[in-house]
Amino acid sequence: MSHGQQTDSERKPQVTVVVVTYQSRNTIGATLDSLRESCDAGLAVVVVDNASNDGTADFVAAHAPWATLVRGQGNIGFGRGCNRGFDLVATPYVLLLNPDAVIAADALTRLLTFMEQNPQVGICGPAVQEPSGELQPTGALPDPWKIMLRPILPGWAERDMRHVVPGERPQATDWVCGSIMLLRWKMIEEIGRFDPRFFLYFEETDLCRRARRAGWEIWTVGEAVAEHVNAASAKATGAHMMWDTIAEHYFRSRFYYLIKHFGWPAAVTAELGELLLMTVRAAGERLRGRSYKSLGLRLRSPILKLPVFPD
Repeated sequence: MSHGQQTDSERKPQVTVVVVTYQSRNTIGATLDSLRESCDAGLAVVVVDNASNDGTADFVAAHAPWATLVRGQGNIGFGRGCNRGFDLVATPYVLLLNPDAVIAADALTRLLTFMEQNPQVGICGPAVQEPSGELQPTGALPDPWKIMLRPILPGWAERDMRHVVPGERPQATDWVCGSIMLLRWKMIEEIGRFDPRFFLYFEETDLCRRARRAGWEIWTVGEAVAEHVNAASAKATGAHMMWDTIAEHYFRSRFYYLIKHFGWPAAVTAELGELLLMTVRAAGERLRGRSYKSLGLRLRSPILKLPVFPD
């Protein structure tokens, strides 16, 4: 074999990137551009468009003909969209990447190298930095107690959460954000794909919990750095992610997550207990002459309701 000639196994892609888009025309270009170098080196890219009406699919087809485009007939949500992309995966690893996330070739290589060197790891994620400099969190999985007590004990409820700092050494964790995560396909074959009953939010939380339960490890790899514009529209208006229009999905998914992993009694107790303690806190804030808008916003969001999928 001549110098520089690759074997078939060396040419075979090791990673398939799955990007699920919906109304992503303004951000998907940068995402695809960040993947082009890796794609030239053998990376496989699948874009699943959930029937965007802003021209996302046509833009992807023209801007990145090297990517496989799957045009959906409707908005089936993030998890179901990923599952549809999984149908086209024929590699040992799959990278989930939001259409407003950017990861360079060297960062992806660092993630892949870490997974190759640690076969017990099923999921890993990079340090994810927003343009503002904020870092995305990682840490413990939510449970009924943390959700219920957070209104009055936020420090305790979030005590196991931290930010992944760029450059830090790999660290074990229980959960990484689904905006950018590298999955071992062997793990997916063992524990199953995303639960299709989640429309949006908590689908990756559910996946991480199932992975940990099956004995797979989850790690952060801070030496790999990516960028993500998280909830850009909400940040532009100053609204918190949970209180804008997507609250409809967030709280329904959270309730289903609690039922699935902790049972109906715990899920109902957590939701109603949260409301009770938010009421207590609101009363305390009023006595201090301060407002507590979170209670009113929460009361306008779904309570004890499960996800609903469009036809």
